[in-house]
Amino acid sequence: MVWSARRSLMLLSAALLATVLAGCARDEGVSEARGDDRPEGGLAPLSEAFEGVWAGVLPCADCEGIDVELELQREGGAAGRYRLVETYLGAADAVGFEVAGEWREDACRVGEIAGSCLVLLESGQRWFRHADGSLQAVDAEGRALDVEGARLQRR
Repeated sequence: MVWSARRSLMLLSAALLATVLAGCARDEGVSEARGDDRPEGGLAPLSEAFEGVWAGVLPCADCEGIDVELELQREGGAAGRYRLVETYLGAADAVGFEVAGEWREDACRVGEIAGSCLVLLESGQRWFRHADGSLQAVDAEGRALDVEGARLQRR
């Protein structure tokens, strides 16, 4: 009788262990699937509480360049807010524009590189996030607006 109880306990323990291990294997699959949601290149989405400034001079067809400053912020899951200041250099009157509004982050591609884009809702601009943290202006089809590859760098 003792032998039978011991054997039943061992079988029950083995079944329980098999169930736990099977559950772990399923959990690993789930986390791998979640990892596939991240864009290729490994950049995670910007955090729910985020603040940052990017700046640089982009090429201009009829001026010396466009001095660009992009400030992004988001607090605890609220809609992201941005302020974009563009100043056209080299003109007698350095013409500047400022726009502010909301932004979101979307999955996108630039050529063969998958990643994420910051979309400025009011201006319609899209900025691709590169692995080095820089931002590159792209159109809706993922083509770089500057063929030379000029980018904004994080300050």
